[in-house]
Amino acid sequence: MTPLSLVAPACSPEDDPVPVDIRAVIDLFSTHLAKVSFPDVDATSLRKHADELRAAAKNVALAREALATAIAATEARLVTLTDAAARALAYARIYGDAHPDRQPVVAALAALHVVARPTDSARTQTGGKRRGRPPKQRESAELFDATPNETHA
Repeated sequence: MTPLSLVAPACSPEDDPVPVDIRAVIDLFSTHLAKVSFPDVDATSLRKHADELRAAAKNVALAREALATAIAATEARLVTLTDAAARALAYARIYGDAHPDRQPVVAALAALHVVARPTDSARTQTGGKRRGRPPKQRESAELFDATPNETHA
């Protein structure tokens, strides 16, 4: 068994939350000072602390993943609510136009602002993806190919 295998991290050395210098101290106590013990400090206690740090770092990574999932779900629900509110407002405006005699409704509708859906830039800042097909790219020149003076004879 090599000395480093005594201190083998549960993850790759690049991803190990235990700093390299501290791993060297643990390695020193696991090899050259294996039979030496100081009050509350020996190879076993150092390895235990390192393992606890690795477990805590793993919990942080899991919590970050859960947070990212929760944020995405919240943003999706906000989009759904925003769409429903925009539809509700459109229906209410049609209703208000059909019933101008209902002054409180008309006044309340006049005070409301149009409900806007979150923009694509807001979604990309939070990591959300734009759904659906990408918009068609039109060449602006094709809009101006025919001149107003041209007639088909």
